[in-house]
Amino acid sequence: MPTGANLACCGRSEYGEIILKLTPLAKGFISVIIVAVIGIVLWSKFGGAAKEWAHAGPDKSANPNASSTPLSKDDFAALGSATDADRKKRVDGIGSVSVGQGRLNRPLVVGINTWAGHSPGIVANSGFAANTRGSIYKEKYGLAVEFKIFEDPAAKLAAFVSGQMDIMWDTVDSWAREASTLAEQNVKGKAIIQQDWSRGGDGIASLKSIGSMEALKGKRIATTRYTPSHWLLLYLLNQSGLSPDDKKDIEKNLVFVNEAPLAAAAFRSKQVDAAVTWEPDLSGCVQARGNEAHVLVSTAAATNVIADTLVARQQIVDNYPETLRDFVHGWFDGIDAMAKDPAGSNEVVAKSLKLSADDVSGMLAGLKLTPFADNALFFGLGSNVRPQFVSLFDTAFVVWRKQGVISKVVDAKDAMDSRFVASAADSYAGQKVVDDFKIDATKKMDPSKQRAIVNKQISIHFVTGSDKIMEGSFFTLDALGDTMIAFGNTVLSIEGHTDNTGSAETNRVLSKARAEAVRKYLVDNFNIPDKRFKTTGFGSDKPIAPNTTEDGRMQNRRTEIKVILNVE
Repeated sequence: MPTGANLACCGRSEYGEIILKLTPLAKGFISVIIVAVIGIVLWSKFGGAAKEWAHAGPDKSANPNASSTPLSKDDFAALGSATDADRKKRVDGIGSVSVGQGRLNRPLVVGINTWAGHSPGIVANSGFAANTRGSIYKEKYGLAVEFKIFEDPAAKLAAFVSGQMDIMWDTVDSWAREASTLAEQNVKGKAIIQQDWSRGGDGIASLKSIGSMEALKGKRIATTRYTPSHWLLLYLLNQSGLSPDDKKDIEKNLVFVNEAPLAAAAFRSKQVDAAVTWEPDLSGCVQARGNEAHVLVSTAAATNVIADTLVARQQIVDNYPETLRDFVHGWFDGIDAMAKDPAGSNEVVAKSLKLSADDVSGMLAGLKLTPFADNALFFGLGSNVRPQFVSLFDTAFVVWRKQGVISKVVDAKDAMDSRFVASAADSYAGQKVVDDFKIDATKKMDPSKQRAIVNKQISIHFVTGSDKIMEGSFFTLDALGDTMIAFGNTVLSIEGHTDNTGSAETNRVLSKARAEAVRKYLVDNFNIPDKRFKTTGFGSDKPIAPNTTEDGRMQNRRTEIKVILNVE
């Protein structure tokens, strides 16, 4: 092995000092060491930013708080833990509650963005300005309300902290992150009303050659970090049949942009294979790519993943509860007014948001405004099941904490106040939650028109020779039930498969019975309608491995799950 004598020689001067005489090789070696040290120092300081600039995605250097444990489907298990709404039942047994006393003696300032989900409030206020003629808020409740536009989430949050606004727009997934950020500054707020469910307003645009979430493997995807778009993508990836390594690679290679419209622009200009964005940019970038593009999946299928809400500052909640009560009641009045005069309402909203009436109509087509009955379900009024708000908030909190964005723990129940919705109960007794999903899995499926957005195999264990589900499989089935609630506008295809042991006919009958057992479990435990299932027993007809070995036979004894889009 070489020693230092090969790099330099020693001599002594006339003063008796030892002098190190460097050879050219030694000088080169030391130069390399110096450059390496400088490089390490610079990378440790700026490496994360450099990777961000290069769109390499988040890593520990860019986000030192990020968890080393990757996201898994289990992190999203709570998302559907509230059972699906029973559409046969009315809102009964919920009594109006008193919220306390206290009225604001100035206009209530509500910060919103350019989104049609704010339409009920704008219509109820007859525009943005306080005390406008024809305002329901003014004429019915004596309430002055002023709406202001805050497009930038950072500017919105700063205005909320400083008190420039009393109520701010948010999605529940974003509120889970922002509530923690505010808690670091000892600032609190409460979600007081659900505005809407995104029902097509958010989604993934992709090349048509990408037909499922699994087909995103190895593709370049543009999105905005820590936004509802990012949240939707993470959720969909973790519901897919992709392996943990595949999902990790996709996350590592995401192309992050500053705003959702820029993600759409990247897809439009062919810089990426897919983009996660929202309307009207979602439809716009697909149209720009013509026949080579489509909406891969949107919240028209993943119906219970993104919910818009309004969050009030804690000072307003504590000191002026009557003002918030009347604001919420007026919001529900706005929904009623929109139903009576859709065209006129769209004109009011369009003028206020500086959009066309067609733009507003298009946005409204991609969401579901949530009246009292939906809010009652969302906040868990009159029910012992876990509220949808809590499921969404807690799930998002876990996701963002693993991403390293937040550290301060905020409990979901401390981030909401359902009293203001509950105070309107007497006015809406008998109202039902209505979702018009035209689903019928009993009809023959046309393969050319229907796609399975998620394809995966799950391990469900049955008693030998029987369709009785073994207890160890209930956790897997519960996670599948969560998926069905989150993907509210889909059909679940359950395919049973066996090895070739026994007769072919016996295997087909058994595999069909096992698929039916899975369906029955989900129907009974999650209140999911029968019409959302298609069960098939293939027996041993479609092996994926040789039946000549025990390992191959074990692979063939499987249940395949396909989440099929009910909309395109």
